Amino acid sequence: MYALELKRLPTPVLAGCFGLAAGAMLVLAAARVSPVMAGLAMCGLLVAIAILFSPTLGLLLTALVIPIERLGRLTSDSNMYTVSLMRIIGLLALGSFLVHAVNRKWKLRFGKPFFIYFAYCGIAIMTVFYTTDPLSTVRSGSAILGNLIFFFLVINVVRSWKLAKAALLVWLLSSVLVGVYTMYDWHFGSAVNVQRIGELQSRFQTVYSDTAEWQQLETLSRAVGPTSAAAVYGINMILTLPFFAFLIRIERDWRIRLVLLFSVLIVMYNIFLSNTRAAILLTIAVLGLCVLWKLVTLTGTRIAAVFLILLVVLAAAPSAIYERVLSPANYTVAGSSTLRSRFSYWDAAITIAEKNWLLGVGLGNQTEVPKYLKDYAPETTSAHNEYLQTLDEVGIVGWMVFLSFVGILLVYGHRAASIYARIRGKQEMYWFMVACQIAMISVLLYAFQADVFHFPLKGWWLVASLTFVMYQRAQADRAELIQAATVEETAS
Repeated sequence: MYALELKRLPTPVLAGCFGLAAGAMLVLAAARVSPVMAGLAMCGLLVAIAILFSPTLGLLLTALVIPIERLGRLTSDSNMYTVSLMRIIGLLALGSFLVHAVNRKWKLRFGKPFFIYFAYCGIAIMTVFYTTDPLSTVRSGSAILGNLIFFFLVINVVRSWKLAKAALLVWLLSSVLVGVYTMYDWHFGSAVNVQRIGELQSRFQTVYSDTAEWQQLETLSRAVGPTSAAAVYGINMILTLPFFAFLIRIERDWRIRLVLLFSVLIVMYNIFLSNTRAAILLTIAVLGLCVLWKLVTLTGTRIAAVFLILLVVLAAAPSAIYERVLSPANYTVAGSSTLRSRFSYWDAAITIAEKNWLLGVGLGNQTEVPKYLKDYAPETTSAHNEYLQTLDEVGIVGWMVFLSFVGILLVYGHRAASIYARIRGKQEMYWFMVACQIAMISVLLYAFQADVFHFPLKGWWLVASLTFVMYQRAQADRAELIQAATVEETAS
């Protein structure tokens, strides 16, 4: 539907594209920039023009840059407004789609989830008028609007199972490549101070030195990947596991299965390198759900493969991993200052919610929780619990609207899976929907110990968007099946 068709674009648009390219060449020549920078600029311009011609290409490139996050940022995390490769390509893809939609009179898709999240955005952004942390509110407001735009882009461009699967494959490939880069940096690079994560100068650093539990563990290295926190990197990698399980299940070629298993090995190793206890526990839970929901069927060979993967991961794991995530003592309150601080943050968040239950204290507010901490507290911090943090920020009404958005997508995923389970020849779609449900549930579990939806979690948003797309596709497939059965019954 979204093939590259130059002749359908208006002549002014084509003229503008070629004029832009020519103008850029003249500007670069006049500015006397280096040949390398000029070449990169021209490549970027050509990619932008190609995206304008093909919304499909724009979507796939957007999925490709999802996992790189900080590597593609052009500003520091501390800026009020951040500019990144993800946002640039995403906006180009959106612009391309809108140009084609107007030119070809395509009908736009919205749906209940879009309008519910749109309502949440309205409630959340209004808190800028009374927040005690205006900078964080503006920054978070920009992020949630980006989420809404990304959701709109995916549900409108992806209108077939083939394209949905292509976007999934591109995202997984990029995630694995990011994992390989992080592994290389861990073993052959150097760890940066945790305070420098988020600075533009350190955007290519994927490992940092963590001093959060220096009393027990002194300084430990943790893989942050291209994200801004090890916890974020952990959940980004975990989100891919159900989909690798899905691909392994539907694939019949043993060579491709071998490549997929090797990819799982890379993902698992990176989860361990994140040195995040919650990520280890969630990985176990996700693998358990894959088995429970039969996305992974246990056979002797597969059990052996799982043990082999774990053996390789544990054998290759650096000593820092054994000191933190593989030490049972560090999963107790007495043995972990991080766990103790979590309880303090949650107590503070509950107090804030009791005092500001109706309107909240402002979207993304990072200054309120420290006011209620009895012991030493950082200048800014969150509740480290998505449910409490959202309640604190937007009050009970906004909290319920946001949870309604997440809940309706879970319901849609379940309904789509139920429909495809009953349609012959649609088993691939059924197992995909099972993987989507597991991925979405994993984030909800992770949310109990981290304000996970405040992360730039575009992997989750891709899954959520594809869930809505496949739900609509499932309804259409069921309607076609019913219509065909009715016609056949009438004819007989």
